[in-house]
Amino acid sequence: MMDFKLPEMMAQLFQTPKVAQTPSEIIYSDYTFKVLHYLPKGKVSPIPVLIVNSLINKYYILDLMPGKSYVEYLVNQGLNVYIIDWGTPEISDSILALEDYINSFLVSIVKQVLKHANAKKLSMIGYCMGGTMALMYTAIREQYLKNLVLLATPINFHNDSLLSLWGSPENFNVDKFIDVYGNVPKEILYSTFMMLKPLKNVSKYVDLVENIHEPEYIKVFNAFNYWIKDTVSVAGETFRQFIKYGYQQNLLVKNLFPLGHRIINLGNISCPVLGVVAEHDEIVPLKSSEILMDLISSKDKELLKVKGGHHSISIGLSAITIVWPKTLEWLLAHSD
Repeated sequence: MMDFKLPEMMAQLFQTPKVAQTPSEIIYSDYTFKVLHYLPKGKVSPIPVLIVNSLINKYYILDLMPGKSYVEYLVNQGLNVYIIDWGTPEISDSILALEDYINSFLVSIVKQVLKHANAKKLSMIGYCMGGTMALMYTAIREQYLKNLVLLATPINFHNDSLLSLWGSPENFNVDKFIDVYGNVPKEILYSTFMMLKPLKNVSKYVDLVENIHEPEYIKVFNAFNYWIKDTVSVAGETFRQFIKYGYQQNLLVKNLFPLGHRIINLGNISCPVLGVVAEHDEIVPLKSSEILMDLISSKDKELLKVKGGHHSISIGLSAITIVWPKTLEWLLAHSD
């Protein structure tokens, strides 16, 4: 007997999903980026929270859909949440370097958030590459930070990941690459990340077939698949620096990473820090992120390890049952 709901469920896979639904307002924009403030529900914590997302992917992985949204969870629990949507760089933005994003853009964003929230300090949550940027900002401007939370953040770039192998100087001439392309094409970034777990690109559709009668599974699958494909290009000079100083020379763990006229020294960080890592992260392996605890001067520091891969920290089961509640509890305890 034919299941009359099956065609309807299959049709959902070809529809554009509704993402980033948590109510928000734009409080600041410049160049290609904008800062969103999520509308609070009732009384909020006095310390605002700024989420620094990666430059490579769209911010809404942390606001994917109702029930699968980190920011929705934080807002519902009384936190005053802001997030950066970095946007997409134009061809003329290929000259933008990491120092522009951190010493200029992030500096101005923090000032605007503090002004909007009428606060003197904020808590910063950095996700993936955004965590590395948040770490660099904290090393040079910690006076504006109350706390730092790092989710799946690459720090030690000489690790056992495929990205570390592919990004090595023997395998990748980043200067020639940027000279040819200007900005990093989003198609190349998408293909690179898809090659990290090639079998998963097949098995996920097997899982889909097995769960085709589950409406909620289809909604989440469609939304996540949409986000995966919604990659953005990256400013050429920023990418060049991230590859050269990170994956090729590993200068961050050596406290020699140049940022404009400054050198990043992670030993300068003394604020409370919570690091969250996934045990089977294919993008940011444990060796890449857990070293942070040995590099910072903070006395109040904690490392949380959870099961799963890279996205387990943002929207997976480990995120919903462990990461979200733990980071909320930690932030509230450190927001007096």
